[in-house]
Amino acid sequence: MVDGFRQFKAFLGTVAIALIALLGACSTVSVRAPEIPPLENHAPYEIPEMDPLGLSPEMTAFVRQHINHKYGFTERRMDGRAWSLTYAALDPNLLNFDYDPMITLPADQAFQARQGNCLTFSNMFIAMAREAGLSAWYQEVKIPTKWTAVKDTVLVSKHVNAVVQSGSKTYTVDVSRRKPEPFEVSRRLSDAEAAAQFYNNLGADALIVEDLARAYAFFRKALETYPGESYIWSNLGVVFKRNLQIDAALLAYQTALQYDPNEMVALNNTYAIYEEAGNAAAAEDMRRRVEKNRQKNPYFLLYQAETAKEELRWADAINLLNRAIRMDGKEYRFYYSLAQSQYYSGKMAVAQVNLERAIELAPPDLDDGPLTLPGKEQYPPVDL
Repeated sequence: MVDGFRQFKAFLGTVAIALIALLGACSTVSVRAPEIPPLENHAPYEIPEMDPLGLSPEMTAFVRQHINHKYGFTERRMDGRAWSLTYAALDPNLLNFDYDPMITLPADQAFQARQGNCLTFSNMFIAMAREAGLSAWYQEVKIPTKWTAVKDTVLVSKHVNAVVQSGSKTYTVDVSRRKPEPFEVSRRLSDAEAAAQFYNNLGADALIVEDLARAYAFFRKALETYPGESYIWSNLGVVFKRNLQIDAALLAYQTALQYDPNEMVALNNTYAIYEEAGNAAAAEDMRRRVEKNRQKNPYFLLYQAETAKEELRWADAINLLNRAIRMDGKEYRFYYSLAQSQYYSGKMAVAQVNLERAIELAPPDLDDGPLTLPGKEQYPPVDL
């Protein structure tokens, strides 16, 4: 789900669903997508009529009220329109939009609710910017991956925002108000890609609550909108797997891997299916691919370390975090998590060193506040 960050959800028994595309998952590979098998033993879910960029009369009125009408359509005056609309959309005293990473809505519903994630806000802003006569589009931004867990689902966050063009200038409009990092990589998303992400989010929400018919309908709609996204095929495979349609699940995962041979969810779940079926040769081949993929991902090691910490397995957490740091020595979260693990294991001095390193590397405006070592009352230090 695009939580203002694009989220990639995975069912952990076998690490299952990808919620939002990985950066660079744009389809440049020529793949002939197969026919999507039907979902068995479920009544079809009819998707209600919705348009991610649907404009309501209230949105039109907001645009007319808050762009300065003395501006015409010269380049300088268009800049005034872009600035006025951006200011109005982000000012808490005007639109007062509440960022909520778990809410995905089309533009008109977002404006009415005044809340939603980054994709939701981008839907709303882009629709209003185009109503104002401006050129605006979605942008996908590569940021450090963040793994969190909801129930038995892992969320991996990516970031989406809006860009509005004013003559020769472009402005990024970001409801999270995060500051761009030096050398940050981004790419423009087409409306079709963004719409596929929108429907995929809704499908992932349904999958979390085990509404397979609704999840299937939204994932299918996403693939009809933009068929080349590997993560959506992986999500569809999860639906089939949970519905015990194993052949259909394998078809979906194999299609995902044709589009992206490193698609983590498809690799993990294909391996799990082969292992459960007792297909030792195929399982071993897939296991090697899975391990190779995981070893290149320090943020997966961070997620594993956080799980180890929850289970008080401090030595395992320390080992995983040291491996992550060897892969990427400039990620403050690795050092911060390592400092916490070392603190709880009784290694106070080295914990302080890694805490200082984390503070040195961390951005100045952290959402979680200053980095500190946790209080002793939470977990007692243990000997390793």
